[in-house]
Amino acid sequence: MSNDFLSQILTSVIGAGAGGGGLGGVGGSAAGGGLGGLGGLGGLGGLGGLGGGLGGMLGSVLGGGSRDSNDQGGSALGGQGGALVAMLLPLAMQWVQRNGGLGAVLDKFREQGHTQQVASWVSTGANEGIGAQAVEDVVGADELSRMSQQLGVSTEEVTSGLAHILPQVVNHLTPSGDVPDDADDTLGSALQKLSQLSGRLG
Repeated sequence: MSNDFLSQILTSVIGAGAGGGGLGGVGGSAAGGGLGGLGGLGGLGGLGGLGGGLGGMLGSVLGGGSRDSNDQGGSALGGQGGALVAMLLPLAMQWVQRNGGLGAVLDKFREQGHTQQVASWVSTGANEGIGAQAVEDVVGADELSRMSQQLGVSTEEVTSGLAHILPQVVNHLTPSGDVPDDADDTLGSALQKLSQLSGRLG
């Protein structure tokens, strides 16, 4: 399931941030200056479902792909929303791991009064949005500050990005409407593959 999960989360999180275009058409142009030369990832081997368009999509957004102005990531993501969520996604996944795994993170949101939102993320229906304050309450100001320093962006951008990413991560880890026993294994395996893919960008 890990390859399916990673393909889906890259499509929904990064694809939306990069403008939501067809996966095959994002290709390998690196338009963002400082991270140029990261395109042309279609030939990556050994990554299962991450070949072709998904590799090119990640290369494109890390190279400065444009952002769909209607993306649910929030206005704070600005013009580099696709690149931001690409860089923030592994940090979000690591944060879930460090905080006890998917079940424990969902409990954190429930404890802060967001039971209805959590239920929508786990269910097979539409995801309810979560606000910046809710993310700050659950993730914590110190952790948000650490991520913002690591990525070189504002805390507001990190908070807005997590508000977009976390519901998607939960949604794709729970395809049947409940939390599977292997959800954390799937998350760990996907994070390892994402790290391998990112490592090939250098």
